[in-house]
Amino acid sequence: MVKKIARNTITGIGFGSFAYVLVLLFKVQTTMPTTANIISILVMSAGIGWISLVFESDALPWLAELGIHFVGTLLLVTIMMGFNGWLLAPSFWIVFVVLYVAFWIIIRVQHAVQVQRINAAIVQRRQKL
Repeated sequence: MVKKIARNTITGIGFGSFAYVLVLLFKVQTTMPTTANIISILVMSAGIGWISLVFESDALPWLAELGIHFVGTLLLVTIMMGFNGWLLAPSFWIVFVVLYVAFWIIIRVQHAVQVQRINAAIVQRRQKL
């Protein structure tokens, strides 16, 4: 379980850092980044990684897990924005949903590629036997 938490923490920080770079690139954040901004992004991103552990559960349907993850992510983003004194402009919702969907597409493609590689390795192993 510690391994999963560490993996999700690192993955969350990776996705969060990338999202923050996109926010800066497209000038969604109009103020200069500060150390506090960056640290809050890292902490929030790690938290989103931890929330992603909900997908490890077999107790809930996938749609319920997705709902929990979406709401938890939204809550963490909102807390981080409040901490940084950033306003929830109407464009926030568009940016949030676009990034959330984009990351899910990336994760799904990444997962499909991984499954394909595993299946190819299994087929290759069977052919050698």
